[in-house]
Amino acid sequence: MNTRVSGPRAFVIHHGATILVLVTLGVIAYWGHHTGWKAAKFSQLWGGEAAKKEDWCEAHNVPDSKCLACHPELGGGDPKDWCKEHGVPESKCTVCHPEILTKGKAADWCKEHGVPESQCTLCHPEIAVKGQPPSAENASTVVLDPTAKPVPNPLTCQTHAIRIQFASAEAVRKAGVKLESVQERPMAASLMASGEVEYDQTRVARLSARVAGTVWRVEKQLGQQVSKGEVLALVDSAEVGRAKSEFLQMLSLSDVKSKVLLRLRSSVEESTLLVNLKSGTLDRLKDLVKEGLKTQTELREAEGALVEARIQVLKAQAEIQEGEAALRDARVRLLSAQLTLNNLGLPVRIEELDGMSEEKLAERVRFLGLPAEITKTLDSNTTTANLIPLIAPLDGVVVTREIVAGEPVDTSKTHFIVADVRRMWVMLDLRQEDSSSIALGQTVVFRPDGGNDSASSGKITWISTAVDEKTRTVKARAEVENPESRLRAHTFGAGRIVIHQSPNVVAVPSEAIHWEGCCHVVFVRLSDEVFQTRKVRLGAKSGAFTEIVVGVLPGEVVATTGSHVLMSDLLKSKLGAGCTDD
Repeated sequence: MNTRVSGPRAFVIHHGATILVLVTLGVIAYWGHHTGWKAAKFSQLWGGEAAKKEDWCEAHNVPDSKCLACHPELGGGDPKDWCKEHGVPESKCTVCHPEILTKGKAADWCKEHGVPESQCTLCHPEIAVKGQPPSAENASTVVLDPTAKPVPNPLTCQTHAIRIQFASAEAVRKAGVKLESVQERPMAASLMASGEVEYDQTRVARLSARVAGTVWRVEKQLGQQVSKGEVLALVDSAEVGRAKSEFLQMLSLSDVKSKVLLRLRSSVEESTLLVNLKSGTLDRLKDLVKEGLKTQTELREAEGALVEARIQVLKAQAEIQEGEAALRDARVRLLSAQLTLNNLGLPVRIEELDGMSEEKLAERVRFLGLPAEITKTLDSNTTTANLIPLIAPLDGVVVTREIVAGEPVDTSKTHFIVADVRRMWVMLDLRQEDSSSIALGQTVVFRPDGGNDSASSGKITWISTAVDEKTRTVKARAEVENPESRLRAHTFGAGRIVIHQSPNVVAVPSEAIHWEGCCHVVFVRLSDEVFQTRKVRLGAKSGAFTEIVVGVLPGEVVATTGSHVLMSDLLKSKLGAGCTDD
């Protein structure tokens, strides 16, 4: 007996199987999408210790439940926008989408600070992941790294999207990775430059004989300290004797002409008085002639006598003019002789010689220019008048002596060099790219080669306006105080030019920083097993610490010793992140 079912019940009976199959397929699709189509292992289905052992990602060598590459949502990534093959967001994978490299600047970029916007700690300090690092080293002064590569603008680089994951905190320890904190520390940014010590050329005297002659006696030896005005040597020169003799002659001639002029002026005065007397007599005779007491003959004789007296006055006045001209000529020649002695370094003042006897005057001129301590050692009867001294013009040390007694000398050669070594010059050779960072007045700390631990400091006083044609470096000069004479001329060494000083900068150990092709990076600890690749901009550097201008903040923890292990993992994913070697 066939029973026919109709209505909704009949529909369920005839189509139920089809609906069940569709629902099952939908559940499977949902499960596969969220599990990556990985079937659960038997141990995972039944739980227990065996399930924990099976929780392992063979592809990435980390627990599967913590694998960021397989489960990007664990690190805040979008599972829908994830390239599992290369471990970066799909939208930033330049291997799968090479067109990213041709689009120019990446969207995730901070224009102001030159790092990815998502890692700009200056604009977004909230991104810092702080923790409790091992105790930091004591603060130290750091200097600018002269070998540091300039940081380009890696606008299309995406390595900061990569995170490095370890299986566990124990795996980090076994890999030899040590952690240290980002701290603030004092810094003096500096440039290093090679340099050479030279004498301060404003405090060096190169002495030659003023006239040709013969060395009569040498007073100072090589290495001796001398004071300004001390005699270094005595030179016997015939030209000096002639100059002194000419001076004495002109001095005597000037004195004679002066006395003659005095007599002439006295004679004029007497003649003038006589004229006046003759004129008075003539006036009285005229009155007597009118009265008839004197004759015309007597009057004419008186007039003749007056005319003769006036003629004598005119002659005397002419002689006075001639005497004045002769005296002026004598004084000019005397002045010339005086200037000749002054030019020879034998200054003399004529007014000081007035009233001297001939013997004292001759002795004074004979030893002209010689200090009293030298003249005391000389015999005034036998010593020549041709001596001229070589005088030290400044306090210093005799660094060169090229003459001996009896040796002929002339004006073309240097016989002594005296240098004041209390201040020296340090000539620095700067790289062209560093020259723009220096300025007049900056402090320089110079340390000579040869194991000498002492350092001298000074200021930059000159910067060359040209580049050396051979070395292609820029010269700079620093004046360095040398009170204890530790610096020696022509010594090589290294100078540290302090560009700026700051009491607090953000710094990390230098070994934490890596150059991965287009960026400087550090690895910031996010958790015990996970590290973030953080792009940074570098400032100053020493052998121990490097300043970070932007990229990390104090309190964050970075990988230091052993961080090359993380760098190796980063390089494995380098192509996926979009970096290319220079």
